[in-house]
Amino acid sequence: MNTNKPQKRSVGREYAFKFIYKHLLSDFIREKNLIISDNTAFEEALKLFDESYYEEDIEHPDNVIDAHTKKFARDLILGSLRHEEEHSELIEKYLSSGTLQKVDRMNLSVLLLGCFEILNDPNTSANVYINEYINIAKKYCPNDSQGFINSVLDKIAKAHAG
Repeated sequence: MNTNKPQKRSVGREYAFKFIYKHLLSDFIREKNLIISDNTAFEEALKLFDESYYEEDIEHPDNVIDAHTKKFARDLILGSLRHEEEHSELIEKYLSSGTLQKVDRMNLSVLLLGCFEILNDPNTSANVYINEYINIAKKYCPNDSQGFINSVLDKIAKAHAG
């Protein structure tokens, strides 16, 4: 097995991260609100996102996602966005300083996805999700993000452990 090739679920999480990050930016708030409630709008937004996602460039030389992985990513996106308000309140509860408004949008994207998976899959150890999202933070987020992501997701996991 080639250990350099990312696992399909990891690829799906990165895809979901990129989609959510885009829709947390102020220019896309209206679109985000529309796609949460309108499946046609969501499918259109995904199609548009795919066009840029699959386009090869220096930063993304090999962006490929199979149908099964894309369905996984799609479920992550919809779940995270549809529960954004309640999960944002939960995340804010565990911030050591400041408010959610001060959290970098990349970090918030990671936290929303991690929170969604931790809360919606009690059969998988939260540490699996925490590690996955720390890896995304290492790859895409500001340099000091890993510890922050780890701390917040760990507190959420411990507070909601069965």
